[in-house]
Amino acid sequence: MNNALTNRHETVFLWEVRKSNPNGDPNGNEPRIDRYTKKCDVTDVCIKRSIRDYISKTLGIDSIIVTKLGEDFSETVTLNERIERFFFESGKLKNKLINEFKEIFKEDLEDEKDPYKKFLEGPTKENLKKLFDSKELKKCIKDGKSENSVLQKIKKFFRRNLCYAFTDLRMFGSVLALKGSLEDLGGPFTGPIQIEVGTSLHRVVQSNKQITSVMGSKEEKEAGIIGDTHCIEYGLFATSAIANENAAKFTGLTDKDHELFLKALWRGTRDRHTRSKNQVPRLLIDIEYNKPFHFGDLVNSIKLNPVKRDGKTLDQEAYRSIDDFTLDLTKFYEKLRSKKEIIKSIKFASSDLLTLEKFKEGLDADLQSKVYIVSDIDFDQSVEIPVESLSDEAKNTIKEIKGINYCETNKTISINLDLTEEDFKKIMENDAFKDYKEKIQKAYDELKEKIK
Repeated sequence: MNNALTNRHETVFLWEVRKSNPNGDPNGNEPRIDRYTKKCDVTDVCIKRSIRDYISKTLGIDSIIVTKLGEDFSETVTLNERIERFFFESGKLKNKLINEFKEIFKEDLEDEKDPYKKFLEGPTKENLKKLFDSKELKKCIKDGKSENSVLQKIKKFFRRNLCYAFTDLRMFGSVLALKGSLEDLGGPFTGPIQIEVGTSLHRVVQSNKQITSVMGSKEEKEAGIIGDTHCIEYGLFATSAIANENAAKFTGLTDKDHELFLKALWRGTRDRHTRSKNQVPRLLIDIEYNKPFHFGDLVNSIKLNPVKRDGKTLDQEAYRSIDDFTLDLTKFYEKLRSKKEIIKSIKFASSDLLTLEKFKEGLDADLQSKVYIVSDIDFDQSVEIPVESLSDEAKNTIKEIKGINYCETNKTISINLDLTEEDFKKIMENDAFKDYKEKIQKAYDELKEKIK
């Protein structure tokens, strides 16, 4: 597995919702409004859905574990079914896993003895289950090898491959509550990235509107159906996320994964645009620490100050756009200054809410020098290369290099401005890319030409 996340990250993300329902409650689909504060909540599950949707569209459906399947993504499956299909229904993947399994366990298991022999000949969930049976495993274990240690090694092998395959599992972890033949592979992975429940930074107004359809119901064939839709008039929401470098060692979350997380958070929020999800990303600040530290409450240090209209200060419930208030980061700046010696870098992206220059004004010189704008937050300056097929070696190489990605669904390699000269040379010298070196060279030259 690739090198795990280097340092702790703390991310603050603000987004805007207009005349829509940011996250309806299952019971009635009304916005989740706190009865006392009148502020509206968006669950971490909802936020992760936006992230997963973006990743699946970018890297392909087999890059995430929590998803629906089928050509139109309409097939709901259990976690067991998802993993069974992944391990045992893809012929190419099965061959890769078996070859890797044989190499790793060649000193532990006798490949001419059952149940190991049967598993190699027919890698199915049933034959895998027999390997987890200590009595069965004992029949094919080599002399001098500990039965328990080999059993744990088998479990670790399959769990590691799950993390390696599924980006959302590396990011968010899972309880992996598996049953039946896969029960032995179950057990929790603590997600390195933990997202806080999002909350509006002000009181909101709920609005219930009637909607109609020209299609009649069975009982009302002549008249259209009348229904209700629930929404809030406006809300500026904030959430925070912690990426823990220690937990990353167990799922294999990498620095490249975390950069994808930031883009997916921004773009996934924007792309999940429907009548009920009319939302716009407004501000992202990612703080990287060089010590195992994070504040954990940065969202609470962000305030909104209402503007005046016709000599009167606007009430919070009257907010309808980012022009109705100003962002107050006084306490936010105070917190950052108090730990400036352990802040390695600050990534910044904004869409009309706050300029980079204005943001830097609140920081001292030391912190200002650590601020970097995420110039490709909205879209990548990238070039795509169609590929007919790609070897496992090439795919694994791509996973380890920043600035190059492979999409299984679209059968394309894309390179962007993050690809360094050094990494580009590594690719060109790797025989795994021999069939596409000319196209990769042309795409790289084209990318360089774009930024001249």
